[in-house]
Amino acid sequence: MAKKGMNGMTRRDFIKLGAAASGLVVAGPEWIGTALANRHPHPRPTSIKYLDRNMYRKNTDVLAHFEPGQERGGKMQMMAIGARRFLFQRGDVIEVTDPLKPMMFNKKAFTGGQLQLAYNQKLGKWILMTGAGSIATFATPKWPRGKYDNPELIQQNINQKGLRGVRFYDATDPSKIVLLSEWSCDGGDPKREVKTGSGTHRNYYDGGRYAYLDTAPDNSFTHMECPVRYYTNGIQIIDVEDLTRPKLVANWWVPGQREGEEAEYKKWREYGDKESFTSLHGPMYVPQRVEDGGKLGYSAYGSFGMLIHDLSDIRNPRLIGRFDPQKKPGAIPFHTIDIARLNRGFVIANPEPLNPDCNEAYQPLWVVDIRNPARPRPITQLPVPVPPADAPYRTFCDKRGRFGSHNPPHMKAPGLPDPHFTAYGFFNAGLQLFDLKNPAQPRNIGYFIPPQPGDLDDYLSYPRDTDAVFCEWDRKLMWVGTGTGLYLVTSPALGKPVLEPMPVKQWSLPGLNVGHT
Repeated sequence: MAKKGMNGMTRRDFIKLGAAASGLVVAGPEWIGTALANRHPHPRPTSIKYLDRNMYRKNTDVLAHFEPGQERGGKMQMMAIGARRFLFQRGDVIEVTDPLKPMMFNKKAFTGGQLQLAYNQKLGKWILMTGAGSIATFATPKWPRGKYDNPELIQQNINQKGLRGVRFYDATDPSKIVLLSEWSCDGGDPKREVKTGSGTHRNYYDGGRYAYLDTAPDNSFTHMECPVRYYTNGIQIIDVEDLTRPKLVANWWVPGQREGEEAEYKKWREYGDKESFTSLHGPMYVPQRVEDGGKLGYSAYGSFGMLIHDLSDIRNPRLIGRFDPQKKPGAIPFHTIDIARLNRGFVIANPEPLNPDCNEAYQPLWVVDIRNPARPRPITQLPVPVPPADAPYRTFCDKRGRFGSHNPPHMKAPGLPDPHFTAYGFFNAGLQLFDLKNPAQPRNIGYFIPPQPGDLDDYLSYPRDTDAVFCEWDRKLMWVGTGTGLYLVTSPALGKPVLEPMPVKQWSLPGLNVGHT
């Protein structure tokens, strides 16, 4: 087992770091109790009895629609060759050089949905990293508590075949993407039929020496309270200076996540609740490469809050800050940390709802002051979106499917992020826009809500609705991944769109994609 970068951190240390979060009141819609409906509906008396096929817009325009009616949700990444731009998503490469005419460029070009794409200046190549993880232990009407009702789901995880880790590709020629290597997160031969641990779910790679993975590196990481997963994930750092032979640098996890750490596990406030997401969701975002002098990593660690690590000694990540406000069990309270506005002194931490019909505790989106990374402090919460006045429901809890945030704009993108604007995929509430001019008083300033996909009798056909957004900050464009296709959305709040081909002059993070042509 790889070494554990805990640096002697005790449970008391971990709790102390979380104590700084104040008791701001969590305000939200009317959520209805126990989380027994992750993979099936739990309608309320006021729920509508159909899927809403209407489109709603406020302060937004739709300029293009790629693959109408098709599932186009999922993570997105972009590369550029001169003035040509290519969007990677769902195994496909889509050319968006002319944003009004997106076109399939290379279908089924690669394997894996958890994408990271960046230019490696040392190699002079665009490198694509994709993830592979263990199957979930979802709840169903027959097994409403997932793995707790059906132990066979656990056995399926343990016996699952195939890669549990990441793949690296040379994507320099997007018409011919070439596999370079595979990495198994348990450190063993990736060619083995059955590996151990969880594989990966959400990762980060910026073209530099290190990649940051979200993983349970062996089968002992099982203190996951939430019924929808067997394994509980931690942080793994790998050295990819030689992309054909990745090497382990460090594993880090919260005391108590592993079997054999029962004394620490029993001290968790989440211990035994069979509901809390006691796992890293990830990834750890590192805004400046460690080899270029970067020192900090920001992680969304489920029910444990936002963690900030000092990476000065990359082989021994050291926890220095934690934001962990009071919360009820349920959902994924900390799903992603948006680090796009570090120069303004704050981050945004968002959750992910797991259950439809608001059948779990509401978890807010936090605006957090990180000017002192050792003492992150809450500023406020983003406002809870409300339906359009002409919608046939007064709250999104009464619209079928999941309501709540999922993804902010993807971190690596062309142009500098707008300091005063952001947008979130909000599942059944579509794309929600926010004004951040005053981070203490953020405003919900618009939305794009596409028609719902699927069939009401088939819950799995509609629960994700709008789950991802990719912003071309320089061209003022938003690509929105939904269950009814990929939409090109613009807003006056983001600025006047550029609808012509344009080379990328600058990317969203220091040193990102330097040297590409």
